[in-house]
This record gives sequence, structure tokens and C-alpha cells, in this order.
Amino acid sequence: MRAMNLAVMLTDIKGFTEKTSRKSREQIKEMLNAHNALVLPVIEKYRGRVVKTIGDAFLVTFESSTDAVLCGMAVQEALESYNKGKAEDDRIDIRVAINSGEVSIDGSGDIFGDAVNITSRIEGIAEAGEVFFTESVYLSMNKNEVPSSEIGYRQFKGIAEKIKVYKVLREDPVTPEPPAAAYAPGAGAGDKNGDAPKGGDTGREKAGQKDFKGMGGLAGMITGMLGKFGMQDVDIEENGKNGPKTVKITNGEIHVIKDGKEIHIGKDGIRIRKFPKKDD
Repeated sequence: MRAMNLAVMLTDIKGFTEKTSRKSREQIKEMLNAHNALVLPVIEKYRGRVVKTIGDAFLVTFESSTDAVLCGMAVQEALESYNKGKAEDDRIDIRVAINSGEVSIDGSGDIFGDAVNITSRIEGIAEAGEVFFTESVYLSMNKNEVPSSEIGYRQFKGIAEKIKVYKVLREDPVTPEPPAAAYAPGAGAGDKNGDAPKGGDTGREKAGQKDFKGMGGLAGMITGMLGKFGMQDVDIEENGKNGPKTVKITNGEIHVIKDGKEIHIGKDGIRIRKFPKKDD
């Protein structure tokens, strides 16, 4: 048995057991064939090696952490295109988890070790349509090629130390518009002189929209103030009664995760997304 330091990726289909309970054997075969036809070419493109398939799951290794994460991103993009217009039972939504570390490889090519076990634990918390990965992957990958977001530390069963988890940043943007545009003369948001409506309300807000873009300066202002006190980066994690809260301020951007929501404030404005409910 030999040992190598590799990136390990594990994928599985969300709700596979529930979906197969409503399908015939032929329909299950068709779904798995479609899944394989979409995923395997992407794995090959990024030089991954499929160690084994476990039902609806793939266990894959990569020599490069960057290739592993890029592969996960490409897989999710391929499935997103495939799922457009599909009924719920015909969709193929997968979770992708990636870790890196030393693995033991036996004569058949199967892999073992803590790196594999941690990958399995990460897959257990990953959301469908997302790519989750560990700090070891984050530290070894090319960060210029992968937009990422820190989720925070997690304690997993059978793992002695807490593991810091990240994910590929796939934000759902709120429609941005500079506040100046809403208050500009002739914009129609206020009175005939173009002043803001009383109480700070705008025509867009009355229509159920909010003007967020332009507030990226808020993040710059806060980080600038922190910098004066020698606090360039801030990373806070709390465990409250409603679950964990993570606040991270770095590189002129603010990132908050709380109560199943994610808020990212940067130079391009504010983006907000909700975590989908955990399934299967």
C-alpha cells in the first residue's frame, strides 16, 4: 500500500433514494446514465481519477486542488443547464465536497485515510448545487481562479479537530442600482425637484425593490477604520440560539452568514442569498 497527497472529491445526487422510490428500474437506469454522461466528461477534462462509484455517488481524486474545485464548479454548471425546465423528479441535483491530504492507496486503486473520511463528512453538510471544500484545499488552491466564501468551523463525528469549511461563491445578486440614480433630478422617485421622498422612501422601495449598489463604499469605510487600529482582517464566529453566525471582514469586503442567509457587501454592492433546506 502506498501513500500520496491528493485532493479527494465526493459527489452524490440530492434526494436520490426518494426519487428512485417513484421510478421504475428503467427510469432509474436512464437517470444514472444521464448523470454519468454529464459528470464523467467533466472529471476527465480536469484530470480526475474516478476511484469508485457508490450508487449515485462518485469518489474521485485529483493531483491538483485547483483542478478539483474547478471540476466541481463545471459539474454544477453542466447540471444547472441540464435541469432547466425539468420536473422535480427529473432533475439531477448533486452535492460536491472536496478535501485534500494524504491518502493510502491499495493494490486495486481504492483509497483510505482521514482525508477520505473528512471528505465524506463535508459531503454530509454540502447543499445541492454547491461545492464545499476544506481549509486544506483553500490553502493549496489558486485563489485567483476560484471565488470562495468561508462558512466557518464545523465539528464532525469521528474527527477530533474542528474543520474550517469553505464553498465556491455562487451568489444570487439583488438587482443593483446606485442610490444617486434614485435621487437624481427627474428620476421620478421624489417630488418635482427630484428630492428624496419624505421618510427616506423611494419609488423603487414602494414597488418592493431596494437600491443597494453604491453601498460597497460602506465596506471600504469600515475596513479603512479598522485598518487605523491595525485590524486589517476580522473573523468572528458565534453560536447563538438560532444557530451559528459568522462575520468576516477582509480585503474591503464584508461577509455575514446568519439564520440561513448569506449577505456579501463589496465594491459591487450587496448580494443576498438563502441556503436551501437540507434534503436527504
